[in-house]
Amino acid sequence: MRSVFLVVVLLVSQVHAGPEAWLEMGLITPEMITKVAPELELTVSQEAEMKKIVEAAQEASRPLGKAIRDEKRAFSRTLRKPKGEIEETSAALTRLMNAEAAMKQLQLRTLLSLRDLLSMDQIKKVVTLAPSVQGEEASDLEIRLRQKARKLREAVDSLGVPATNGMRARGEAVEDLIRAGDLAAADLALDELVAESEMDDAGPVQTPDFTQYDPGDTDVSALQQRYGEVEKSAQKVISIPLVKQLITARQALEEAKVAEDAETVGRILTWAEGMLGKYASDQ
Repeated sequence: MRSVFLVVVLLVSQVHAGPEAWLEMGLITPEMITKVAPELELTVSQEAEMKKIVEAAQEASRPLGKAIRDEKRAFSRTLRKPKGEIEETSAALTRLMNAEAAMKQLQLRTLLSLRDLLSMDQIKKVVTLAPSVQGEEASDLEIRLRQKARKLREAVDSLGVPATNGMRARGEAVEDLIRAGDLAAADLALDELVAESEMDDAGPVQTPDFTQYDPGDTDVSALQQRYGEVEKSAQKVISIPLVKQLITARQALEEAKVAEDAETVGRILTWAEGMLGKYASDQ
């Protein structure tokens, strides 16, 4: 049964109402059922119905999960504005809360449906064994955190270049929270980092048409200064798709440098300055 409930376990973790909170309200979670499954002696019919519920929840959770990630990203951008509009930030928070509320409604319906498949005797067994299940929850959360962190690390490693300073700083902050034992805060910080990294949107990158950009100042000293500023700004980037684009641009820039084509170098730098400027203003 563990594989059957894995989807719902992940579904429940997408918003921050943990199993302890569900238990306090008297609701049985998939983790509890999974860990005491042998004692429950689930029938074939019960397992089949639970599988249907889980599969339906998985399908329904996809658009809801994407909406939460999108709204988290939008809310994070408004918070990072030097002088963000109060109404804009408030509206962004409302949209995020509405997105999370929709997921929580799905969670609740799913968990109640699973519970209602159990007999009263099976429910009593789960409740009796709940204290030991609660004691194991912290380690379960840490495992999920490590899994999400590993997925993000693999996405960064696939770039083939060292992580940016911004990526490293945010990753180290999550690790510090885990080491301090504040797993709930670490989970929230990691979810925000994953959303801002846009790793789920990191598809193939096409080389931009640099010829449409003005070369700007192409004096050698000016180009060197511009390049240094671009490199410094690039170290603040967390978005994996943008890093991919910058890698492509750097390759084109190196080719232009070898060809001593100062005009093309200038055009590439103008493109990079524009992309990095827009990225900074959106944060």
